[in-house]
Order: sequence, then C-alpha cells, then structure tokens
Amino acid sequence: MNDLNQMYPLSISYHQITVYTGSATPPVIDWTDDDILQGFATGDRGISFEGINNGKASIIVTLNSHEPPSSVDRVITVPFTHSSDHVYLTSVMAQILSFSIPKGDYQLTCYISEHPDQDLYYFDFQTA
Repeated sequence: MNDLNQMYPLSISYHQITVYTGSATPPVIDWTDDDILQGFATGDRGISFEGINNGKASIIVTLNSHEPPSSVDRVITVPFTHSSDHVYLTSVMAQILSFSIPKGDYQLTCYISEHPDQDLYYFDFQTA
C-alpha cells in the first residue's frame, strides 16, 4: 500500500489513468466520443482520466487537501463512491498503486500539470 501525499512514478499508456475501487483488477472502461471530449470516462467501479502524454508521470494522491498544485494545465472533478478498503490507480500495462481511503462518497479532482520530462497527476479525494 502506498502513502498519501507522496509522489510515485507511473508509466502512462494509451493516454489514460484509471482510478477504481473494489478488487485490484482494473475495470474495463469503454470511451465514447463524448467521453473523449470531456476528458474522462466512467465505468462500473471507476473512472478513467485522459492522460496528456504517454510515458513517465508522477502521481500524488491526497485526502481532503485544500491546496491544489500551484501550476495546473487541466482540472477535472467527478463524483466517486468508494466502498472497499483501498482505492487503486493504474494505467494500461502499468503497475497498480494502492491507497487506503475511508469508504464513502467523494468529489474526486484530477489536477494535471504538463512538464517537459514527465507530467504530474494530482488526485484529491474530497469528502462529499
């Protein structure tokens, strides 16, 4: 299990990052044309966010943080219901990051900052 408020590396592929609950097996989330336009797609147990670039990225996960990153290129907020012991985060064919987040309803905000070497994805779970 990974700690909150720490930076973790993740390889982004297929321009997507999936945040999900339940088992460690990622859900399959199909993207529609409308999903592509809005920058995210929802599925049975999770949400896939559009990644800016494929390749190396840094991931930070926070709980009820009131200080977003100083430099942000894209912000997406969606409702997220969490009903298991862990929240998982991964990309296609990448390692799975696991975080302990209390069960409940959240507003999940994904802040994306584009950088020359690797992009930063900052996920904040706000209690609803």
